[in-house]
Amino acid sequence: MGRGAGMAKLPKDLTDLHIKKAVDYVEKEAAELVDLYYEQANIFSGIVGILGVKALHAVSPYKKHKHPDVAQQRFPDLSLQGKLNPPPTQALESKGSIRPWAIQSHYDHPGWYVVWRYLVDPTESIKPGRPVVVWRVDVVFLNKSDWKYEGSRAGAGGGGRTHTFGVANVAKKLANAAAYVNGNVALKGGKPIMTETVDYGSAPPNTSGKTAN
Repeated sequence: MGRGAGMAKLPKDLTDLHIKKAVDYVEKEAAELVDLYYEQANIFSGIVGILGVKALHAVSPYKKHKHPDVAQQRFPDLSLQGKLNPPPTQALESKGSIRPWAIQSHYDHPGWYVVWRYLVDPTESIKPGRPVVVWRVDVVFLNKSDWKYEGSRAGAGGGGRTHTFGVANVAKKLANAAAYVNGNVALKGGKPIMTETVDYGSAPPNTSGKTAN
């Protein structure tokens, strides 16, 4: 598990080890809240993003602003050394997602984005003791021009989703953005699944000269 050839360029002073430690924290903490996933999956994704903020604040030089009211209301979630109004190159926003490619935001701010792509594994087959598994972490710098407005499905009577922005040509944009990959998970049919770790192919030929009964 970890980075490989062609994987993500990271923001200044953020390292592979920071990401790996953060993944471990997110998985441990999310395991305690996994029941919420079955009730409100979209809210759970938001919580995964928040756990990513807490993790990187604890293990990396990217920090939340020291004043909680400012930290909760401003972009970005994190900045290098907790700087207020950082330049985009030192701004880091955290997102959780069960989707393999999407990035969505309520704003189209330029900056770095870290997306914790997770799956829920009730059988804990991928990682024993981990019902929530972060299988890929994308880290990508997005300019304002990378965002596209997706409108709103909220109706006059309430309900529906408020306006959001998505990333145009997101699969292409994320082609080399994986900063962490769990080697036990692969995409199949657009969904993350556990990889086959044992080859159950045909038995080897019988070379003993004996015929099995």
